[in-house]
Amino acid sequence: MAMRHKCNLSCDLIHTHFGELVEKVCRCLVYKGPLVLAEIARYTEMNASQLRNCLLVLVQHNCVQGFKIFQEAVGPNPPKVLTSYLGLTDNILHRMRFPKFLSIVRDELGEEAEALLEGLLEHGRLTLEQVVQRAAARAGKAETEVELPLKQTFAALVRSHYIERCPASEPTVAPKVVEPPKKVPRGPSSKGRAAKVAAIKNLESDYDRIVSVAAALDTERFRMPSSLEEVGETGDGDVSMTDPVVPGQKRKRDALAMDAKTMAIVDEKEVLWRANYEELIRKLRHQACVAQVKTRIDAAAGSVLAAMLEMTRSSETTSKQQVSAPLSMTVIMQAVTMTPEGRTMTMERIRGALHQMAQETIGFITRTGEGGSSYIINMHKIIELGRRNEVEAIVLQRFGRESCRIFRLLMMKGQMEQKQIAGMAMVQLKDARELLYRLLKEQYVVVQEVAKTAEHSAQKSIYLWNINWDTVKLLVLDDMYHAAANLQQRLSHELEQEQEVLELLKQIQAAKAAGAETHVTLTQRQHEQVKRIRRVASILEASLLKLDNAILLFYDF
Repeated sequence: MAMRHKCNLSCDLIHTHFGELVEKVCRCLVYKGPLVLAEIARYTEMNASQLRNCLLVLVQHNCVQGFKIFQEAVGPNPPKVLTSYLGLTDNILHRMRFPKFLSIVRDELGEEAEALLEGLLEHGRLTLEQVVQRAAARAGKAETEVELPLKQTFAALVRSHYIERCPASEPTVAPKVVEPPKKVPRGPSSKGRAAKVAAIKNLESDYDRIVSVAAALDTERFRMPSSLEEVGETGDGDVSMTDPVVPGQKRKRDALAMDAKTMAIVDEKEVLWRANYEELIRKLRHQACVAQVKTRIDAAAGSVLAAMLEMTRSSETTSKQQVSAPLSMTVIMQAVTMTPEGRTMTMERIRGALHQMAQETIGFITRTGEGGSSYIINMHKIIELGRRNEVEAIVLQRFGRESCRIFRLLMMKGQMEQKQIAGMAMVQLKDARELLYRLLKEQYVVVQEVAKTAEHSAQKSIYLWNINWDTVKLLVLDDMYHAAANLQQRLSHELEQEQEVLELLKQIQAAKAAGAETHVTLTQRQHEQVKRIRRVASILEASLLKLDNAILLFYDF
């Protein structure tokens, strides 16, 4: 249901960033699923050299994951291992969020960490040695001058889990066990709807299965490079020369020192690092939770929740975890007073904010433990509130105030008859019928027939109206992907229309940056074109970023 427009948006982003040939390979993978090299070549009609280069670009930028799968022997043919490639649509869509990721790291770790992460986002995957070389080239200094502060920043990013070691390049995936198809009740549209939902679940299960097999354990993903590990009390990694040497152990110590030196070289020159999208999305999710609480309650409650989320951040296993680990009142007090906003908050104010968030009508946090001494954050409920507010705003804009009132009523009460809806929503019965059928046509509500007799006569049946919340969320998400794809295509079209003027502008700016004279100038008409394209691009990019916030809310959170 939410697949076609998501795939379109992914392919448009790849076309904008890497060109037509790479987009052709990406489109083949995201629409057709995992394919071997021969199948990709057949579908794209590209030669081996072009196809290999396109796949290398996509793998380098974490947009494609290769994996091996064992194929059993068929007849006289022996068993063999096939290498297939999977398009990572989630990682491709994260490319829209690079400005948000950089903002998170800049606010938490500073501009040096932002510049380092920017290099990883720009190049996809880099070794520690390449990171140092890039920083030295940008600063115009020798590598030895920038190496020490850069490695300290690199270590801070690893400790914060904002960067990670790259997953296995081609892990072996077990063959999928094919289950027999389940019977689906017949109906006018149930068969097609069930087929769509089954196809989406099948694709998502394959995607998650392959990605999880490729991912390493957390201890390996965030293992610090050997040259950055603190060994010994001095922290310089050297073995103390004053330690007594036991006869017969000198050669063993020399061998260990040689192994450690070799490991450090391997870590710097061969191990690839990339941005950890999962941790960055988790941070955005925390920010969305805090924003919801500030809107619903007040700024003080938002500050308390932000401190609690920071304390429980390390215990979260996934970016979609529903509840946090429990926190005692003492730990919450210490966490809040350590924040800039919480230094001026009294103990009574913190307790009051916790009490407000723990009320039954709100339920953002839950009391647990003996006597309710600990608190658990219900992140799922906070995110669901944001989704509900977003859907209600869409219904209000598309169908009007009375339809929004009916939608809210069904969300609160569940199944209701048409007369009950008209009475409780304070709408005329005729108008309520028209509004309900408009919502039904757009799949925002569903109706269920309860027959009083075996004949299923309309005059002798009760019709109950309700909302299938999961279906509505998928519907809204599909519309958001569609709108985002349209915005991305319009932005690409506008930039392509003014490509000649933009190239001239780049030449002038490059000459000025180099301090060289240039005879290229822009006419008055070209100046107006530059102003127009800047204004249009700014509006479209801002709209795309705002729409992406809603996509994050409905899919990634």
